[in-house]
Amino acid sequence: MTGEEIGLVADIGRQSVRFALSGGAAGILPRDVRSYHTAEHATFTSALLAYLGDVGMRDATLPSVLAVAGAARGDLINLTGSRWYISLSGVEAVLRARPRALNECAATALALTTLNQSAFTPVGAQSTRLVQPGGHYIVVSIGTGLGVAALIAGSNGKLLPMASEAGHMTFSPATPDEEKFAAHVRVRGQPSAESLLSANGLVAAYAALAEGGKTIRSPEEVTRSAGRDPVSTAVARMVAGYLGAFIGDLVLAFGAWEGVYLTGPIPRALHMHLSDPQFRKRLEAKDAFRRQLGEVPVAIVNRSDLELTGAAAALRDG
Repeated sequence: MTGEEIGLVADIGRQSVRFALSGGAAGILPRDVRSYHTAEHATFTSALLAYLGDVGMRDATLPSVLAVAGAARGDLINLTGSRWYISLSGVEAVLRARPRALNECAATALALTTLNQSAFTPVGAQSTRLVQPGGHYIVVSIGTGLGVAALIAGSNGKLLPMASEAGHMTFSPATPDEEKFAAHVRVRGQPSAESLLSANGLVAAYAALAEGGKTIRSPEEVTRSAGRDPVSTAVARMVAGYLGAFIGDLVLAFGAWEGVYLTGPIPRALHMHLSDPQFRKRLEAKDAFRRQLGEVPVAIVNRSDLELTGAAAALRDG
């Protein structure tokens, strides 16, 4: 996209979609942001047409980048956990330009290239590093699901987003509480990392550790009660410990020695518990690379607009 062009960006999730415009004289920062619930529209195209009508762009030709909750492959994209699907050919017919789709966590990773130091809160003693060309980085996004993406240096040093489905890797319990959790969720299928590291995972973990006692209905109840309610506290510690182990594996898999960035509401809510020494201990517990892992900085990203920001960066860079 040229600097004078206006384009459309979208963050398409399981329950809602956000649209925005980017480019032109106002720069890449997303603007005219509108949100639509999937329950209000039978199809994605219906929501897209509603947005274009709302911002007076119904007849415009618009380049676009769509950040989708799922694997961005082929012309027809199925959204994880949603009744919607995205037809890129159908979107092209509406916008009169071929759209580009990328995984929402890959868009989040790309957004990191646009942020300054104030957007990051370090976890532990290591200083937060800004994303720099030539490095390798990991983004772990924890909310309704568990997303993982990497920023990998290309041959010219430019950072390229790499999507993954690492959240669906098999959950491997390593503590008595994790064994209880695995047994609890195994009756519904093979547990994955997302089984624990997600909003629903916090609720399931509470049920597993309560062992038939008090029930809890929302992840917010778990995070608010951690430190006061013994079961919520145990859940927070278990999540922090397992997240550390999971991150350590990801750093080894992607060679992401320059940094790990946590996004989404769950890391922000559990920030205090991520300062527990168990988090770093589990992250670094890989004997051959213990020293190198001890130098990897981890930070929480204090922004909730990363998918749109990353899509706008992708639109700018073509």
